[in-house]
Amino acid sequence: MKQYMILTCVGKDRPGIADDVSTLLFEHHANIEDSRMAVMGGRFSVMILFSCTKDQLKKIRVDMNRLEKVGLEVSLHEADDPASQKAEPALPLIVEVTAMDHPGIVQKVVRILRSYDVNVLALNTQVSQAPLSGAPLFNLDLEAAVPAGTPISQVKAVLEDLAADMNLDLVFR
Repeated sequence: MKQYMILTCVGKDRPGIADDVSTLLFEHHANIEDSRMAVMGGRFSVMILFSCTKDQLKKIRVDMNRLEKVGLEVSLHEADDPASQKAEPALPLIVEVTAMDHPGIVQKVVRILRSYDVNVLALNTQVSQAPLSGAPLFNLDLEAAVPAGTPISQVKAVLEDLAADMNLDLVFR
């Protein structure tokens, strides 16, 4: 019977981390189902959902010290079979926000979504330099699921009010 696990790793960025982690799972015949990997603040972060048998998992647990020996902080967490997850009826909401960087943008956006029981499925942020001025420019990309009984137009209107108050460029896709 398949088991689903989430492996997280963080370590100083260097070439080969993705290879180290995927090789460990491959050598134990685990299947990578879903993953996110990114460099943030000079650290490479890995989050992988994988499936394997109980016997394979025992071997992976024993062999995880290989990743620690190459400088990664590693943790393993039980997960559910993605196919067993019942999706509640919902409307997709995809939002892009761009603004001059300042604290509170993420918190205020997700607080509004929470107040409407909107489930955040993915959220990515990045600070870059504005093309002409070089000022810090904040970018947020968010994918969410609005419950079927919640008026999506109301959620969008409240987000638009926030954008006006905080001088955010807000785009719905």
